[in-house]
Order: sequence, then structure tokens, then C-alpha cells
Amino acid sequence: MRTRPGICRRKARYASEEAALEVAARAPFPLRPYRCALCRQYHLTSRTKGMRLPRFEIERRRKLKEPAP
Repeated sequence: MRTRPGICRRKARYASEEAALEVAARAPFPLRPYRCALCRQYHLTSRTKGMRLPRFEIERRRKLKEPAP
């Protein structure tokens, strides 16, 4: 799916994938970075179906599944 110009202008932009991942790691819900074809910078999206999740999100989900002692 391609980002439309109006959406790209409204979204926060990150110069590197690492910067976007830092922000995504602090979010209380799953986010993943992607490189925008329009501005060539990184945005965040909540769409994760069929996509590779960042390592911190995999760990977060694993901890949520663990039974409490």
C-alpha cells in the first residue's frame, strides 16, 4: 500500500529507521516503521498483519502470554 501525499504530510517523519524504532518501542500499542516512497523518510504504522514485527514487539507479546506465577 502506498502512502498518499496528504497522509504523508500529516504523519511524523523520522530520518532513520532507528529513530522510528525508538519511538515505536515507547508506544503502548504495536507500531512498526516503514520507509515512505514520497518523502524517503520513515513513518510509523499500526498495520502489522503479515509484516515482520520489531524485536521489542515480539518480546512484549511473549511477556504478555506468559502465565503469572
